[in-house]
Amino acid sequence: MRRWIGAVAVTALLVLAMVAAATQGAARFDPPDFSFGPMPAPSPVMPTQAPPEGLAPPDDAGDGGAAAVVTFILIALVAAVVIFVIARVVRALLRAWRERLPVRPSSAVAEGTLVADDDPDRAAPALRRGIAAAVEAIDGHRDPGDAIVAAWAGLERSATDAGLTRGVSETPAEYTLRIIAHRTAADGDVRALLVLYERVRFAGDAPGESERAAARRALSAIEEVWR
Repeated sequence: MRRWIGAVAVTALLVLAMVAAATQGAARFDPPDFSFGPMPAPSPVMPTQAPPEGLAPPDDAGDGGAAAVVTFILIALVAAVVIFVIARVVRALLRAWRERLPVRPSSAVAEGTLVADDDPDRAAPALRRGIAAAVEAIDGHRDPGDAIVAAWAGLERSATDAGLTRGVSETPAEYTLRIIAHRTAADGDVRALLVLYERVRFAGDAPGESERAAARRALSAIEEVWR
């Protein structure tokens, strides 16, 4: 688009140059005087006779009219080019503006609330399987930090496998928290497990067996709520 506009701008400049040349008329060049020696005496000035009354002195009206017509045509061409360029630029700007408009999601999904048929209780079998896998993962790793991360990852997979709608602004952790805490009795335990996970995953903490035991208790309570 920029290359096309540049080419049109160069064309407009050339047309303007043609307009300027046309308005100035034809160039005239007088030959140089190469005569040498003494200058001849000026010839006597003869009195000017007035033209007869029926004749008008010649003028350049014809040349001026032709130049005016050419100038008008060139100006019209320049105006047409400018209007065409402006129309193309406006169309390109409108197209870019429409493409940048964000797609407004439905209010239910955008706010992270459940829509119709998005009841976690209906997905309880998938959630129970994921919670059971998380309980096994908490003891399936020698390092307590790896065990906590694996346990939370199991909960995230269970929420994903449930096939429920995830809000456009929700992180995987927020989505998992909302789904598992749908049964309010599990809210405190799932939040406690999330805190342990975030300390290991993002804060770089090195948990010990006491943190593993706390995560195990939280998972057991969550499993009991969703049983």
